[in-house]
Amino acid sequence: MEPPKWTDENPAPDLSGSVAPQTVAMTDPYQAQGQMIFVQPPSGAAKVMGILIIIYASFGLLGALASLLGGTFFEALLGEVADQDPDALGFDPAGFGQYMMITGLISLVTSAGTLLAGIWTMQYQKRGIQLGLAMILASFVLGLILAFMYPEFSDSGFGMGATVVMSVLGSGFCGLMVAIPMMVSNNGLDDSSLFPSKVQ
Repeated sequence: MEPPKWTDENPAPDLSGSVAPQTVAMTDPYQAQGQMIFVQPPSGAAKVMGILIIIYASFGLLGALASLLGGTFFEALLGEVADQDPDALGFDPAGFGQYMMITGLISLVTSAGTLLAGIWTMQYQKRGIQLGLAMILASFVLGLILAFMYPEFSDSGFGMGATVVMSVLGSGFCGLMVAIPMMVSNNGLDDSSLFPSKVQ
């Protein structure tokens, strides 16, 4: 059946008029005009490493307190062992308490600084990583000085050369671990620094 043809009785509809401009919804990213920038969330490496640094520093603080408070006790204990068997220790325990107290003091200062570095790193502050590296360097240098002051307590039976090598390797490994957030792309670290630039 053919559709009815247009006649005077059935005129064609009026299609005249103007075309309304199409509006662009600002919420549609595919129709937005101009350059589009996609922002990725920052890497979580700084937060994870900051938590690990805080845990490490907490154990360091506990060890430092044990050294400060128990140095005299350990010296007396080793003295009793040496009195019973002079060859049992292989060294004279006299001065061991002082060595423990100095070690505890150094560890207390460096662990407190490392704890602050961990907090700053977890907050995506670049100065936290710088402080962590500075504490590792300070601990390494002070540890070497203490090892040469008290070689009978510091060489661990391997000699001073092996002690220095192990200190270098340990400090280098810790430094690489602390610096991981700076080596990650899109790390999200801010521009804070322990060494403010003088450029104005």
